[in-house]
Amino acid sequence: MRGAPSSARVVIIGGGIGGVSAAYHLTMLGVADVTLLERGALSSGTTWHSTGNMETYRADPLIFEMVRYAARTYPQIAEESGRDIGWRVVGRVMYTDQEERWEQLQTLPELGRVRGIDIEVLAPSAIALRLPIISPDGLLGGIWVPSDARVNPTDAVSAFAHAARARGAVIRERCAVAGIDIQGGTVRAVLTSAGEIACDVIVLAAGLWSADLLRSCGLRLPLHALEHQYLITQPFGVSRDLPLFLSFDDQLYGREEVGGLIVGSLDDQAIPVATTDLPRDFASCLLSERWEQFEPYMSTAMRRFPALETAPIKMLLNGPESFTPDGQMLLGPVPGASGLYAVCGFNSNGMALAPAAGRYIAEWIVEGAPSADVSTLDVRRFSNIQCDPAYLRERVTEIPGYQCRIRRPDEDYRTARDVRRSPLHDELAREGARFSQVNGWERALWLEHGVREPRGELWLEAVADEVRAAEDGVLLIDRSTDVKYGIRGGGARVWLEKTARPLLAGCASDALLVPLPGARGQIEALARLLARTDDRCLLTASPEQDARLGEWLRRHVPAHLQTVDRTAAFACVEVRGPRRAALLEQAVAENAPQFERHEDALTGSTLITVAAQSAVHLWQRLRELGTQFGLTAGGHFAEEALRTVRGAPAFAREIGPSTLASELACTALPPEQAATLPRTHRTLTLAAFASPAPLLGFGARDAILHQGRLVGEIVSRVRLPGWPAALALGRLQTNRATTAPLETLIAGKRWPLAIRTSVWQSILEQTRA
Repeated sequence: MRGAPSSARVVIIGGGIGGVSAAYHLTMLGVADVTLLERGALSSGTTWHSTGNMETYRADPLIFEMVRYAARTYPQIAEESGRDIGWRVVGRVMYTDQEERWEQLQTLPELGRVRGIDIEVLAPSAIALRLPIISPDGLLGGIWVPSDARVNPTDAVSAFAHAARARGAVIRERCAVAGIDIQGGTVRAVLTSAGEIACDVIVLAAGLWSADLLRSCGLRLPLHALEHQYLITQPFGVSRDLPLFLSFDDQLYGREEVGGLIVGSLDDQAIPVATTDLPRDFASCLLSERWEQFEPYMSTAMRRFPALETAPIKMLLNGPESFTPDGQMLLGPVPGASGLYAVCGFNSNGMALAPAAGRYIAEWIVEGAPSADVSTLDVRRFSNIQCDPAYLRERVTEIPGYQCRIRRPDEDYRTARDVRRSPLHDELAREGARFSQVNGWERALWLEHGVREPRGELWLEAVADEVRAAEDGVLLIDRSTDVKYGIRGGGARVWLEKTARPLLAGCASDALLVPLPGARGQIEALARLLARTDDRCLLTASPEQDARLGEWLRRHVPAHLQTVDRTAAFACVEVRGPRRAALLEQAVAENAPQFERHEDALTGSTLITVAAQSAVHLWQRLRELGTQFGLTAGGHFAEEALRTVRGAPAFAREIGPSTLASELACTALPPEQAATLPRTHRTLTLAAFASPAPLLGFGARDAILHQGRLVGEIVSRVRLPGWPAALALGRLQTNRATTAPLETLIAGKRWPLAIRTSVWQSILEQTRA
């Protein structure tokens, strides 16, 4: 290939902001043998038509840190490359006319302070002073975020590319990739129209074309394009210092543009577009304007910004951008092939997230793990069924507008539903179950229990009743949506117990918790071992871990053992409560369908597995017999509440790839031991907490403070009606694990926070003793 190497350690496909960030950060970590391929010109895909807005406050702590990294990196890369990237800190006004949103906005200044960011509450008159183009009529208030900024996307890509080249990266434009060669489950080469480049690692950063490239090697990504529009006016005297603006209630955002305005919409029923419908040379054109789609948002914009009624219109820019089923980007190892990584699907957040995403992917490649727990962005959070084009095409239409709404705890997406159902779905639906979707499965959150039209917070009373059944009688929860894998072959049990070292392996518990380790001892997945003989094991995990568990097994199971996905073959029911043993004994005595039972000491429950075709019969029989044992059917919310009460951590919440198996006992590491952990491990300790905070319901992402400083984060919190306190689980800086007093910040107010000894922790410590 002319001008390009025939081999490289790492090949990056895509020259947008994600690709050049990955190239730059790889060279920063000492990888000089990096080649980036772009089929057109750098930034010519979707990056060039980004508005380049930088919203520095984000509710999600991970996304917040990623954007904060971007805000530091852009000025640095401009200085290093010697290029003007249009970086300007202009601030942002967020405004609202909705009471519930206004209440939320007023809680942000205190949270911003502990996170190190200034946020100021604005009255309507103050909004008009900060944002002179707005009409404050009808507004309740807003906030001012002075650190928000803007950047020129094309210039930023050029600066990253220049800096990466200076450190040794090879960047080739107008070099189209035709496919990816994978042999024996491992990346071998990138195929281009001009030849082949052998490589050890491929970083897929091709934006909305990334899924097409993966299909060339038989793999799939949960990625689909949407049309995204924003209005650009001609100059009409708008100050260059005008701040950015955003309203989730109006579903509008915008900024100044060379003396005019850009106003964009976050659409309900957004329009999907297939890559096959795009021009081959997409960089040279845009999609047709769709005024009928934009008109409702334009009407709102003219009411909020009266100058738009007479402002001359330059164009309605319509450019496709890639979206995922949950509105979060795709980052990390792609299931099905070793050496293949993704950094794409930014959901209109590429300029804000790409600097940190490039850093994390570089750390993954070089050091084996990123320096933050990015489980919520990991490609492996999705199941294969969510990569189906029909599923994606329907789901992504809801993403932009869905993220603007304030939702009930049990409110979920309306699109792409009923893709996969438990064998017990209809039984639960008849009892008034409220479902949400997880990895394509419909999972019951709570049951109405005869209350056909619950209003207000009655769902909390229903969940409290379900929890009480687990304390006084019997609670029955469908766990059929859990992923289930069988491992067969001689020595299966010995291999698994040696590789993963299940907790409580020496006690009488029939269900063992199995932390599945990565190369550096981090937990890659968290499974239960339900059945084991010398030549057969059954592993189950929460449905969120479908792809993670399957990929761990692909990478680690030796050739002489066989793995089989048994998820559809078996139903699973979890039974809790002091009277469950009597119920199950009577079920056996009265010839209920044959089932296997597994006692789980850590969760204090019995897990039942039964052939899928017998699940309904067994469920109905247990419901009939259960009337004398105080049996209630429940859902995932009750399960989460009981898990938090007991202190049992869950994967992708309290536990993730930044966790070591040794931490599962919830005990603090000595400082000298903490100092020896890998750099990529955030030295945090799992802990259980209690607080008098009166807010009912579930919560997460609450700050933990010591003397006003951020020292940890509450990951799971619950308080139900009748409870004397809120109970929580979280992660605390190791050197603060025994420090008092602690506080938590909930809804903008501080509350005392005490470390408690959980049942789960006590069982583990007794077993170790």
